[in-house]
Amino acid sequence: MLNTAFFRRLRVSTSHADPVAMKLLIPILFTLTLLIHLPAELFAQNEVQREQISLEGLQEFGFTANIQGPEPIVGGDVLTPTVIRQQAVDQLISADIQYIADEEVRSSADIPFLHMHIHAMQLENGLVPFSIQLKLYQPVNLPLNRDLLTSASTWEISTVGLVSHDRIDAINREAESLMANFIDEYYRANPNAARIN
Repeated sequence: MLNTAFFRRLRVSTSHADPVAMKLLIPILFTLTLLIHLPAELFAQNEVQREQISLEGLQEFGFTANIQGPEPIVGGDVLTPTVIRQQAVDQLISADIQYIADEEVRSSADIPFLHMHIHAMQLENGLVPFSIQLKLYQPVNLPLNRDLLTSASTWEISTVGLVSHDRIDAINREAESLMANFIDEYYRANPNAARIN
């Protein structure tokens, strides 16, 4: 236990601090800082581990996409739900992850599926800010609600960006990058799954 003499030595004169007090203060400040920040970092790490665990054992996925934005951006043939969906499905298939057809996904709440949401805006100066969010939904039980079976997001990744109107295809590449990240995370959680590439 620290006594009052310790705190008296902490007094700083106009020229310098007591060197003995400073030697004692530094480990105390380090310990306090560690105790304050460590729980937050552990919680964040725990959340990442939970997301990773939620990918274990999954073998097949459906995929849906929706895009919100003004007509000049999403009305063309570059950035459409159909293009984004096909791009993602091609990535799943080329990574040897089984893809489930839309009809089957719609007919059952027991099938995990990836959902990509893209939101784009158009500024007056021609720039297009965008955000992309990719989430994995899968069946979960809610034990506090009489074991109700529902779908919930158990893994997600997102990004934001800014492109010029003539570079809308960069949004597609960012969407591909998020899918590639999902595929890497999937195989990290399922190391025994066969991977072609």
